[in-house]
Amino acid sequence: MPELMLVLPGSIRSKKNSKMVIKAGGRWIIIPSTAYRKWEKQARKCSIEQGGNRKLTCDVHVKVSAFYKGQRPDLSGVLESVGDCLEGIVWVNDRQIISWDGSCLIHDKDNPRTWVTVSWSEADSGKSGNNNLNLEKDG
Repeated sequence: MPELMLVLPGSIRSKKNSKMVIKAGGRWIIIPSTAYRKWEKQARKCSIEQGGNRKLTCDVHVKVSAFYKGQRPDLSGVLESVGDCLEGIVWVNDRQIISWDGSCLIHDKDNPRTWVTVSWSEADSGKSGNNNLNLEKDG
């Protein structure tokens, strides 16, 4: 089974726990915090530099080891952040993630980072997911 290992620098930011409300075009909208957007920009750049620009279309298994600094983040928020951040780079749509097995949080105040290990079936790598998912963006 092929595997891709990425190291995303810095303490991961939870997308779901750090939202801001702004007014745009006369409407109030919710956007991720500045801290999350900054982390995501850096993480996406690093994943591409490490050869993560695969845009896989098959089902994937992902393991995340988040080494965080400061207060422990919510694991489900960390997984959402990784899924969304690597969408369009490693996988086409985060709905392709069929397992997060072995994912964990580890306190490391001196070297915060996130290890992401992605594996997939070579036989499925050219297919559009085993579950016949419609991978087009929701309208």
